[in-house]
Amino acid sequence: MPMKKKYLSLVFIIVTFIIGIVLGVWQIQPPRVNKSSDMYPAYKRMMVNLQQMNTGPRPSGSGENAIVRAKILSEIEDMGLTPTIQDTVYTLNEMIEKLLLDGGVSSTDEFWEAYHDLVAKYYGIYSLDDFMDYLGSTFNEDGNIPLHNIIVKLDAPDTDSGMLFIAHYDSVPEGPGAADDMLGVVSLLEAVRSQAQNNTLENDLYFLFTDGEENGKLGANKFVAAYPELKEKIALVINIDSLGNQGSLMLYQTSPNAYRMIEVVKKSGAWPYGYSVGAKVHSLMASDSDLTEFLNEGYNGLNFAVIEGSKVNHTMEDNYENLNPNTTWHCLQTTLSLADYAANYSLANLQKPSREAIFFPFLPGVMVLLTDILSHILCAIACALVLTAGVLKAKKKQLKPTLLTILMSLLISVSLICSIFFVAGSYLFYIPLMLIAITSLVKKWPKVYILAKMVSGIVVLMLWTPAFIVTWQTLVVQMML
Repeated sequence: MPMKKKYLSLVFIIVTFIIGIVLGVWQIQPPRVNKSSDMYPAYKRMMVNLQQMNTGPRPSGSGENAIVRAKILSEIEDMGLTPTIQDTVYTLNEMIEKLLLDGGVSSTDEFWEAYHDLVAKYYGIYSLDDFMDYLGSTFNEDGNIPLHNIIVKLDAPDTDSGMLFIAHYDSVPEGPGAADDMLGVVSLLEAVRSQAQNNTLENDLYFLFTDGEENGKLGANKFVAAYPELKEKIALVINIDSLGNQGSLMLYQTSPNAYRMIEVVKKSGAWPYGYSVGAKVHSLMASDSDLTEFLNEGYNGLNFAVIEGSKVNHTMEDNYENLNPNTTWHCLQTTLSLADYAANYSLANLQKPSREAIFFPFLPGVMVLLTDILSHILCAIACALVLTAGVLKAKKKQLKPTLLTILMSLLISVSLICSIFFVAGSYLFYIPLMLIAITSLVKKWPKVYILAKMVSGIVVLMLWTPAFIVTWQTLVVQMML
């Protein structure tokens, strides 16, 4: 009988691992294309535009860049709208000054000393002279990069508050950029189309198609400088971009105290996917997207990007044929949902003080969202429950230094440390603690106890499997490329 129990326990453990890992992977997959959805006509139109506008690399100042810009303008004008074109130039000297400023150094020699490894990795350039020659070669004969931002504003009556959506239409010279970022561009076009004739807007809607993002966020930089008054008018900036060509569109960066902003994402009807752990880590790293220019000026903002499949980024493999259909569907769904929310609901709460957000997916299309205060409370409750159980066992002389008690002690320590210093990730530790405590309450009923242990194991794996996958994609894979 003891041997039979051991085999049975092993079966339960294996089943728990399989179910937990499968559910963990399943909940981070993008929603499938739904041909019966009201969104499907917009999706088909988006895919046609994506294919037509993705014929080759389109760096700023190139002929292909001009062709794509003309197509974007034509689409907008066909909606009965008049876009604004912000024509400007970026000089070589401005580029060098911006590189130094973004790099936190004061001279080209210091810049090279600090960043020569990254330049070699991303550009294949191994000397400062060659890098300066490369910069000069991206400019026209007058020493400028011509930039042409496209701006669409849909005015709402009786309000100056609004939401701004951003995508960039330029690409690197080395690739056509179907995902990076023509996917964002065509998604924004459909969002414009969906609200173009809406005469009952609750908020102003701004759509910005930037140029020069791949040269250092130049178009976004020029836009922010040219329209400083918008800082008081735009309640939230949404940036749509990509590092990969498959998987879900992930919310991977937020401005500080983003609880109310992410609440908008949840309420919008989008298929939300993101992690506060990743967003917090990303906020501590050097960022490189159009949203950076807005965050630096104090705007509220959320950054969305496709992360999976990043090996194709900035290569000829980032093309229409290699773009996952479900990924494009998710990108469109998110953009349309957020635009529809801004069109129909007040954004006044976004102007009020907010709290730090703890968020993570749990089941497909479901995002758990907590404030830092609630997270602290849950952590304290979990630790208190486990400590109380331990004290009661100690009084009954039932507390033994088993592997489980060692694990629980470790979880308590890590939970408390994270809750104090890294609240964004503390849920990964105090939720398992809470499950252990709850499971211990039903130990006197063997069948219920076994079921409770299985459920607890599955839930923990559903939390940790996506966290591991995202860490692998955003950190390990990027370091290997």
